[in-house]
Amino acid sequence: MSGSQIKLYQTDNGPCPYRDNYTWHNISFQTSEIPADGYTSLLNQGFRRSGLSIYHPVCSGCQACIPIRIDVQKFSQGKGQRRTWRKNKDVRVEHHPVGFNQEDFNLYQRYQIDWHEIKYPVEESEYFDFLIETPVPTEILRYYLGTKLIGVGWLDCLPELISSVYFVFDPEFESRRLGIFSLLYEIEYARFLDIRWLYLGYWVESSHKMNYKADFQPAQILRDSRWIPFKNQ
Repeated sequence: MSGSQIKLYQTDNGPCPYRDNYTWHNISFQTSEIPADGYTSLLNQGFRRSGLSIYHPVCSGCQACIPIRIDVQKFSQGKGQRRTWRKNKDVRVEHHPVGFNQEDFNLYQRYQIDWHEIKYPVEESEYFDFLIETPVPTEILRYYLGTKLIGVGWLDCLPELISSVYFVFDPEFESRRLGIFSLLYEIEYARFLDIRWLYLGYWVESSHKMNYKADFQPAQILRDSRWIPFKNQ
């Protein structure tokens, strides 16, 4: 896409998943390949990725979706996070190139049906478009308890940053707080790679679904095109 113009489209995505009585609108474009510096620049302008779609919220009367990133080199686990880390010391994590795997897809379906209570099973093609198609280097992280797959995460891995794309877990293991554990693991992985920033997508202050992101400190949020320090109140 170097040297070419990008045509942006506005999309209506239906009800907002984070705020009641709001409609979710994006501007977006599709690309099958994007250089690392281009993707980094877009993340630093508040864009996010879903499959081959790069998007930015443009919802009428709402600016609640605030990009957030963790300074992993300065991060220190809080008391509850340390407890979650210890509780999952028996979990094994494997790294794989992005690609379709039936066991991953089965867990994704179970997570959507049991946790998010969707009415109909997700089609394989929808899953592929959302999490397998990617214009940037992406890894799949598989979390095992013994031989049982209990979680799957998707990470965009660039030279200067890691972007956490999505995570699913087996609802049977809810008490392990695997979503929190996966972020703690991603922080340690970023440290291993000597990368400073882990991008978490959007934080919405009024959404209980997003509260956990504010607990990872120190963090920065994007305001008026500038990253500024963010302190959870």
